[in-house]
Amino acid sequence: MKVYKLETNPGIYSSNAYLILGDWNKLEDINALVDTGSDPFIHGHIKRINTGVGKVQLDKIILTHTHFDHIGGVNTLQKMYGCQVLAYTKYDEKIRLIHDGEILHLGDNYFEVIHAPGHSSDSICLYNKSEGILFSGDTQIRINSTDGTYTPEFVNTIKRLAELKISVIYPGHGDPLRENPEGVIQNTLKTIEQSRIYNPQVKNDFFNSSQTKNKKFNYAFSSIE
Repeated sequence: MKVYKLETNPGIYSSNAYLILGDWNKLEDINALVDTGSDPFIHGHIKRINTGVGKVQLDKIILTHTHFDHIGGVNTLQKMYGCQVLAYTKYDEKIRLIHDGEILHLGDNYFEVIHAPGHSSDSICLYNKSEGILFSGDTQIRINSTDGTYTPEFVNTIKRLAELKISVIYPGHGDPLRENPEGVIQNTLKTIEQSRIYNPQVKNDFFNSSQTKNKKFNYAFSSIE
């Protein structure tokens, strides 16, 4: 499997976009894009990549969630390539819904869809067990301070990721994490378990508490830098 981090528009705020191809660009391989960035700028980079003779350059777009900086190029790219668009939320009629635990054929391998609420309710990660690859979207992977406050859903997301064998993480922002990604997640889990967990049933107490007045409610952006 080959993963390309595509060149996004330097003039605007944008997520990362990744192109997944098979090692040998076989006809049966699924050329897949993980997120599009804020606009269709990545099209220029895709055109320069050998995506296989006699193959459609792009078969599928998988969205890690539906924030503007991840989906801005969807409409244009879908029209260009006629590709399928997959997401956890059907925010548009052209979307095919995916669900937690679903297995997707991407490149020449298979990825599990992991519902990862925390950054947003429709966030997902994509995990390939055989090569230990994780596309984390905007799920916050590196947390070193106990000053934040986190939802139970986010804590459960990190617990799930901490159980995986991971060799590389491709985040929604920033550079891929190749150095001890499992250790980074384990440290994040330990940190957030020592932090305050938000309980919506005591919302007023939470926001008025002297213990939380100076604490930041952390919705978790994904940069792992």
